[in-house]
Amino acid sequence: MMTDPLAGRSMTERGFMNRSEQIFRRLRENRLIALLAPKSAEDCILAHELLSPLGIVLEIAFRTPAALDGIRATLKAHPDALLLAGTVMTPEQATSAIEAGVAGIVSADYIAGVVNVCAKADIMCVPGGLGDAGKQLVQKAECYGCDLQALQRDYPYQWIYKLFPAVTDTMKPISLAGPWKAAFHGLQIIYTGGVSLRNLRELVEYDPDGIFCGSALTKLIAEPDKMETEAEQWLDIIQNTSRSVKSK
Repeated sequence: MMTDPLAGRSMTERGFMNRSEQIFRRLRENRLIALLAPKSAEDCILAHELLSPLGIVLEIAFRTPAALDGIRATLKAHPDALLLAGTVMTPEQATSAIEAGVAGIVSADYIAGVVNVCAKADIMCVPGGLGDAGKQLVQKAECYGCDLQALQRDYPYQWIYKLFPAVTDTMKPISLAGPWKAAFHGLQIIYTGGVSLRNLRELVEYDPDGIFCGSALTKLIAEPDKMETEAEQWLDIIQNTSRSVKSK
C-alpha cells in the first residue's frame, strides 16, 4: 500500500535505505540498465538471473502484456530483486508497478500524473525526453514539500532524468545534458534510445558519470551465454572509458 513520503527527513534520519535508495546506489556504481520488452514472465526471471550478478539493473518495459506479470514473477522468485518498470505512461501503470514491488519507475516522457504517484509512494521516478528536466524536479520538490536543494540532499534518487532519445540518425541530443547538469548541479542522467555497443564508448566519454540503458543488452536472451558475454563487454567499456576520462 502506498504511503506519503517522510517529508523533510534525510536517509540518515529515517534510519533505513528504501528500495529506491538501493537501486540508485547500484545504478551509480555500475551505471548500466538492460531494457527488456518481455514476451513472457519467464523472460524477466531469466534476464534478472543473468544480469543481477553483474550488477546490471533490469528495466521491464510496459510495451507488452507480459510486463506486469513478469515483474510479479521475478519478485516472487527473488524477493530482494531491484527492478525498474519502464515505458510507464499512465498513473494506473505506475500504481500497478509500485504495488508489484518495483524500486523505480521510468517513462518515455514527462507525465505529471506518473510523477505524482511515484512521489507520494516515495519511489524513484525517471521521466524522459528532450526537455522538462527542470519541471519534473520542481514537481517532485512540491510533492515532497521541500525546495530543490532539499530534494537533492534528502531524496537523491529523485535528482535524476532520462535523456531520450540519446542518439538518432540525424542528430545527437546528448549535447542537451550539459546545460541541464549546469543548471541542476549533480543531476544524474540516464542515456537511452539509440545506445549500442558501437557508440557506447563515445557516450561515456561525453558523460563519464552517466548511466546508460540499452535494449540491445537483452536481444540475445534466447542465448544466455552470449547475452552474458555482451553484457560484460558493456560494463568493461563503461568502467574503462570512465576511468580514462577522469584520469586526464
